[in-house]
Amino acid sequence: MKIGIRGPALYPTRARLWYPQTVTQALARAITRRAWLRGCAAGIASASVLACRTKPAELAPDGTMLTPYLGIGEVLAADQLEGIAQLGAQLVVASEAHSEEPGVAEMLAAAGRIGGANISSTRLAYRKLSEGMIAWLAAHPDQRAGLVLVHCPMAFTNEGAYWVQRSGQLFNPYEGAMMLRCGAKLAWEDHRRGAPPAGNVELEGMDT
Repeated sequence: MKIGIRGPALYPTRARLWYPQTVTQALARAITRRAWLRGCAAGIASASVLACRTKPAELAPDGTMLTPYLGIGEVLAADQLEGIAQLGAQLVVASEAHSEEPGVAEMLAAAGRIGGANISSTRLAYRKLSEGMIAWLAAHPDQRAGLVLVHCPMAFTNEGAYWVQRSGQLFNPYEGAMMLRCGAKLAWEDHRRGAPPAGNVELEGMDT
């Protein structure tokens, strides 16, 4: 697996656990506390903008599984829970027409745990939800237009986790404002459940 890095590297010792070639010792020494604080400030500001953009009223159901799934990720990236339960319910209703398709049973199991009072448990459920969505999209490549597969190696104390989001700037649903831009955009075939992605990986850091 060939590794690259773009943007400032945050938490370099953690990143090395998943992408060992991503961060050199010299680069790790070059990361100063001041740069880290600037990155956090930028991430918090971006998350605030995202929170305003993803109010529940703006996430009206359209009968698809993708729309509520994407909405859940965007709300979590803003470190919020408002509207999550409604989005989970929308996904359950939309899944009825796809009950026999790959990944749907896993999404249903996860959707039942979406929307609790604890954001940590909701993010765990979202990881399972994402694995189901990735499996469904693998069987429906025509539905991937405008979407990107992303992996964060630092999520869940370096276990790593995948998600799907709209193309463009990264919004990390597992780390929120702390590492809002952390992630590696992947080719769809590079997904490996429970393991680092295959292929070439370019890890993006938080904007400063």
